[in-house]
Amino acid sequence: MGAVAQQRFSTGTAVVTGAAAGIGEGLARRLASLGMTVVVADIDSDRAAAVAADISAGGGRADGQGVDVSRADEVEALAEAVFDRHGSVELLINNAGIESAGLLWEIDEARWRRLMQINVDGVFYCLRSFVPRMIEAGSPACIANMSSVGGLNAVAVQGPYIVSKHAVLAMTECLHQDLSIVGAPIQVSAIIPHSVRSQIFLAAQREAPTDNPTANAVFDAMQRDNVTKGLDPLDAAGHMIEQIAEGEFWIHSDDEMCTAAAHRRGRQLLDLRPPSDPRDMLTRMGVPLPEGKP
Repeated sequence: MGAVAQQRFSTGTAVVTGAAAGIGEGLARRLASLGMTVVVADIDSDRAAAVAADISAGGGRADGQGVDVSRADEVEALAEAVFDRHGSVELLINNAGIESAGLLWEIDEARWRRLMQINVDGVFYCLRSFVPRMIEAGSPACIANMSSVGGLNAVAVQGPYIVSKHAVLAMTECLHQDLSIVGAPIQVSAIIPHSVRSQIFLAAQREAPTDNPTANAVFDAMQRDNVTKGLDPLDAAGHMIEQIAEGEFWIHSDDEMCTAAAHRRGRQLLDLRPPSDPRDMLTRMGVPLPEGKP
């Protein structure tokens, strides 16, 4: 862990949503190891409690809190409870999110709405409930929202997720500007991770299965790559927390891969090119092209 993070995040309270598994759990564990009191917030309250208990057993300080970020009332109750207990929040990481596979016109309406409620509305609800309290506290703080390299580019058969991550990035940039207007001492950061090991692709196939063979093949390939090439959540968290501590807006899990994604997007916009041909991606991933598509 870097020296800047050790200095900045050695005290205070951090709230991490979606912190019961994957990258969220990695962030919670790293922050606790630095000395912060971490609120492990997740829709899976039992798993959140287990992660918090394990952190505490290892000498850290953590509380497990069950919350469905798609419900404004539950988020408001979480914020009220955290501020009542701890008095302030020095770091809020809006991480909770889900995936979904399939061609856009084949996505189930209920799944579309659920994904947007968690990935987009959940971030908004957290901002609406936590930001006024953080401003009132008046102490330096930071808010980091979890976008994705998918928030910079378009990817076939992941339409709902890609749309949501573009929205989160736009929301984060707007938040940065709005807080500047009021002069609040709150840093804003956009987290743009590449591949970090998690169960997000398996969960998508389990919770919202699709009959589209190409989408299933892509998600199978992504899950394999995620397992074999994805960063360890603790290692990725350590790198990203150091960047947050240094005051960066753009936070990357893998500097080279994430910067390359940003440059691709920049070149596409500068040249006014259409989105890339997804068949190239399918070929690289070893996914058979649909019949009739050379």
